Amino acid sequence: MALAVGLAACGDDDDNGDSGDTTGGDGQVTLRLGYVTPAAHPYGIAVDAFVGEVAEQSGGEIEITTLPSYQGGDVPLLADVKGGAVEMATVSTATFDSQGVRSFDALQAPFLITRYDLEREVIKGDIGRAMLDSMEEGLDGDVVGLAIHEGGLRKPLATADKGPLDSLDAFDGAKLRSVESAVLRTGLEALGADPTPIPIPDVYGALQNGTVDGMEANLGLIQTFMFYEVSKFVSNINFWPFPTALVMNKDAYDQLSDDQQQAIRDAADNVPDISIDIFTGPSELPQTLCDEGITFVNVSDANAAALEEAGQTAIEELAEANPETGEFVDQIQEIKDGLGPAPAGPDLPAECTQGPN
Repeated sequence: MALAVGLAACGDDDDNGDSGDTTGGDGQVTLRLGYVTPAAHPYGIAVDAFVGEVAEQSGGEIEITTLPSYQGGDVPLLADVKGGAVEMATVSTATFDSQGVRSFDALQAPFLITRYDLEREVIKGDIGRAMLDSMEEGLDGDVVGLAIHEGGLRKPLATADKGPLDSLDAFDGAKLRSVESAVLRTGLEALGADPTPIPIPDVYGALQNGTVDGMEANLGLIQTFMFYEVSKFVSNINFWPFPTALVMNKDAYDQLSDDQQQAIRDAADNVPDISIDIFTGPSELPQTLCDEGITFVNVSDANAAALEEAGQTAIEELAEANPETGEFVDQIQEIKDGLGPAPAGPDLPAECTQGPN
């Protein structure tokens, strides 16, 4: 799958507000799709595949212009697609609670989804569709939920000054960057950390100047935002996935012909698999990050068990706050219990790995 071509990032507010041509003149439609990472991030790779498939499915009638590195982060992006300032977006599911929507909380319940084969079944199946339907209802029908796709399982990342986040003691009082999200704040607090909401464009500086000791991050995020320059240790334990929801403004969707709507939905049906496939094949990313100065830290079985036990308090709190979340957690756990042993993770470079084997 080709990496995204360098496209212009979203500009000022006037740029965001220019309406796309969704009138379908001569059958041609131009839409814009925003997301917060650079185009080379796995989100961008999956988005580019979706854009190409929409063009093919629509016979070239629908052209989607991508807006990577969307200004302000996920929360403004969700508000913009809801209000129609941009027609489409793929938005971190963790930030939908900024609009009062808790439909996706179970996806990032601590230590529930820690493997890609489980996540594939969840996001492309009935659970994922039910989450999207609930999200549409929670946003008063202003958006259409098209798909959920993955950006990479999150791990603890820490600065050199802080040292590895590989035990409950290490998390106790640690100042960790979090997205503007109640579900992630709940998870980090359960581990004893002090979450600090910081928009993604400001995270590099916060790591550099010591505002935070670290963050939860996936390897793609560390690479594309060059966090390896201002951090040091990646603990080899998975917290939760970091999916986004591919959504479209409902008014813009309604302006499309039936065939055009179907082309978008058909292309979106493939997004969960496309996004998961990015992470399940061989990867040179661990070695690249090793060469750039990252040290991987294996977590002992005892410390991993203690962290997971602490995370259960967050799951209980999330389920109590929203019964739907509890139902989704139970459904996900049932699928998880039916799976075999977890597949081995990517090989880590021996020269950059420390801790128990």
